[in-house]
Amino acid sequence: MRLAATAWPAVAGDLARLEAAIARDDLEAVKVALVPLSQATFEGKVRGRLAAADRPAAIVVGTKPTSALPIVGGVSAVILIVIGYLLGGWAVAAGTAVFSLFILGVALAGTQTTRERLDQRRAKGLAPTMEPTEPAPTVVTHAIAQIEGRLG
Repeated sequence: MRLAATAWPAVAGDLARLEAAIARDDLEAVKVALVPLSQATFEGKVRGRLAAADRPAAIVVGTKPTSALPIVGGVSAVILIVIGYLLGGWAVAAGTAVFSLFILGVALAGTQTTRERLDQRRAKGLAPTMEPTEPAPTVVTHAIAQIEGRLG
């Protein structure tokens, strides 16, 4: 399983609490210690499926690239600013300029194919939340082995 690098210390602490509860034969403490571990496991599975999928379905929006999108977005932005100025002067034009920048950004994003976005994400090794993920550190795998040894 792969989690965000910042999540592993918490998992290691949860595993230590679980091991201590098992050593004391405290069933209630075992149940309490399993809750955050099950949440981390679920999160890791979801992140792994989304980040490692080699299918366009891992990306929410698929686009067909076209070089005309930035031009259309830019023209639409200028038209919105002019209309804003004609309706209410520079104050309204400034407000429509912010919205126009958003439209231009969407148009620029549409120039990148789903495959290019997937390749870019894979090259950076990032999860959907743009946090770098890493496999379990040796401390965590050792703690899991100790817990399995106690239970087995």
